Amino acid sequence: MLNKYHFLVALIIAIWLTFFLILIAPFDIAELSILNRIQIMPVYGIISFFGYMILVPLENWIYKKSDKSSFYKEIFIITLFNILVLIGCYIYYKSEIVNGMYSFIKFTLEVYYPTFFILLPIIIFARWFINKKVINKNSKKITLKGDNKLDILQINNEDLVCVSSADNYVDVYYLMNGILNKKLLRTTLKNIESQFPELIKIHRSHLINPIHFMEWKNSNTISLTQKEVPVSKNYKKKILAMYHSSLKTNDSPQIQ
Repeated sequence: MLNKYHFLVALIIAIWLTFFLILIAPFDIAELSILNRIQIMPVYGIISFFGYMILVPLENWIYKKSDKSSFYKEIFIITLFNILVLIGCYIYYKSEIVNGMYSFIKFTLEVYYPTFFILLPIIIFARWFINKKVINKNSKKITLKGDNKLDILQINNEDLVCVSSADNYVDVYYLMNGILNKKLLRTTLKNIESQFPELIKIHRSHLINPIHFMEWKNSNTISLTQKEVPVSKNYKKKILAMYHSSLKTNDSPQIQ
């Protein structure tokens, strides 16, 4: 689903850039005939499309790690996109097809960046739309309550990482702005398990949210998002039998 939205953003950027270069004809492009512009300019749009799509696997990996968008992530992705497209555009500009005369510095400062900064608001808006669409589609609020009236925690379902028993309390581990936090509630693990059957019991003292499974650390421990949790022998079969691709890999430890 996320890749579909990224494809649409890349397509919007490519189409907008192509029409901008052909119809507005900034800089020295105006000297070219409309026919020449139609023949030459779409390649810049194609370069921007592939420059964006190349970064999608990296962004998906970052999203799985933090499961949240952030200002710094956006800066990082847009900066990488900018660098990739700049290099690709300049290579094409100096090719025999365009045969551009500007040096790299002159092309960057006088041609590329003025165009990029005009395009930037569209990139920011499109990515904001993606994040809003994905968050609204996937987010589901859950409320964890303790025995005390003020003992309450409300978070998005995907932010809950795991719940661990601590005598008459439970430690709730959850993400906030991509950072793992812990909340102590006066209740039992059995109560949490009955309220949220989507959580998986992997140990008598631990429940996990399966969407945060990362890998088997060893035969008795799994890695979640920013957290490692022990696995009891009695629950290994249940975990490995789950219809969850990350938990059914050939690298998973064998049942003893």
